[in-house]
Amino acid sequence: MPGKQQRPEGPKHDASYKNFFTHSQTVQDTLLAAAGELARHLDFATLERLPDSFVTRTLGQRHTDMLWRIGTTGGGWVYILILLEFQSTVDRRMALRIMDYTSTIWMRLGREDLGPGGEYPLVLPVVIYNGERRWTAAQDVADLLPPVPKELLGYQPRQRYLLIEIRAQDPDSLPPDNVLAMIARFEQAPTAEALEELVGSLADGVAAVKEPDLAATFLVWITQVLTQRFGPAGRELQRKLRNQEDGTMSTLIERARKWGEERDQLWLQKGIEKGIERERELVHRMVSRRFGPGTAEQLLPVLERISEQEDIARVADAVVECDSAEEFRRRVREG
Repeated sequence: MPGKQQRPEGPKHDASYKNFFTHSQTVQDTLLAAAGELARHLDFATLERLPDSFVTRTLGQRHTDMLWRIGTTGGGWVYILILLEFQSTVDRRMALRIMDYTSTIWMRLGREDLGPGGEYPLVLPVVIYNGERRWTAAQDVADLLPPVPKELLGYQPRQRYLLIEIRAQDPDSLPPDNVLAMIARFEQAPTAEALEELVGSLADGVAAVKEPDLAATFLVWITQVLTQRFGPAGRELQRKLRNQEDGTMSTLIERARKWGEERDQLWLQKGIEKGIERERELVHRMVSRRFGPGTAEQLLPVLERISEQEDIARVADAVVECDSAEEFRRRVREG
C-alpha cells in the first residue's frame, strides 16, 4: 500500500540462525556467556522449547522469534523470549515491543503456569542482533519516556531486555566450544581467507557439541554465510570445503561425517552407504523441525531417490533458505 513502510528483508542465512536457537545447547551457551549472574539461578536440565504454534498464536510473531522455558534453582519458571534481529536499521521501538510481548505472554498463560500464590513467571527477553551497525536503541522502556518528577517515578514502567550483539562479542573470553563464541568468530572474520583459517579450529569446537543436529546446522549455515558475505571468493571456498578429500585441512564435509561416525556406531558398521542414509535422516529431521512432520513425510520419496551427497546438500540448503513449507516444496520439485 502507498506510504506503508516495508520491513527490510534480511539475508537468506537468517533462517539458519533460527536453526541454531532451536537447539538447547545454543540457548544454554548463550545464557552462560551473556546473562551474567542470572545464569547461576537457572536449572539448565529443565530447559524446554515451547511450540511455534504457541508463539504464533500468542504473539503473531515472525518466523525468527521463539519462546523457551526453564526452571530456577529456587523453584518456579523463567520464560525466555528470543528475538532474532537482522534489520539493516536498528529498531528504536524494540523496548516497547518487548513490553507488549511480555504482557501478552502473561495474559495467555493458564492458571497452572502461575506460582502457588498466583504469581506470574519472569519473562527474560533476549535480542540477538547480527547487523553491521552497532545497536543504539534504548534497552529499557523507561529510557523512551521523558524525565518526570520523583513523585511520578512509581507510575513509570520499566523493563529491560538482554541485548547480544554477535559482532561485538569477545570470543576469546568464552570457552572454545561455546556455541555463541563459535558463531561470533565466524561472523567477525573479515575475509574469506580468514574464514578458511578458522575452519579447522571451528570444526574441532563443533565436534564437541552434544547434539548431532547442531553440528549439521553449523555445516549448512557456514556454506550460506560464505556465499552471502564473500560472493565469488566465498563460493570458491565453499567448493573447496565440499570437494577437498585428503589434504592439510579437514573439510567440513569430512568432519560432518566424523561427527556422525562418533555418534552413530551403526553408520560406522555399514560404511559409506549408511553415511548417505544418515545424511538423509539428518535432512529429514531438519525439515520436520522447520516445516513440520507433514512436509517431512512428503519429502521422504524424494530423499529415497537421492544417491549423491551434493544433491542432499542442495535440499539442506533449501531448508534454511526457504521461508515457508510451500516455498520449500516448490524448490525441491524444481530442483
